[in-house]
Amino acid sequence: MVSRPEIQCVSCVHWQPPLDRDDRQDVQLCGAFPDGTGIPEEIWWGRFDHRNPYPGDHGIQWEALEGAEFPEWAMSSGG
Repeated sequence: MVSRPEIQCVSCVHWQPPLDRDDRQDVQLCGAFPDGTGIPEEIWWGRFDHRNPYPGDHGIQWEALEGAEFPEWAMSSGG
């Protein structure tokens, strides 16, 4: 069985799951990226560790959901 890397955003308190929203569900949103463009792909796909500041994140970075840990093992090396 092949496992998928965990996306860092889904274990963050700021993520807004699409099914919990009434707006466009094809855009991933969070407190840091609440507008229509959503979470940058570089963050979503693990090419950037969002425990660090990212341009346009309004000073909001990854913060663990209760009981969650940052999925460091899932961070890609780029690409």
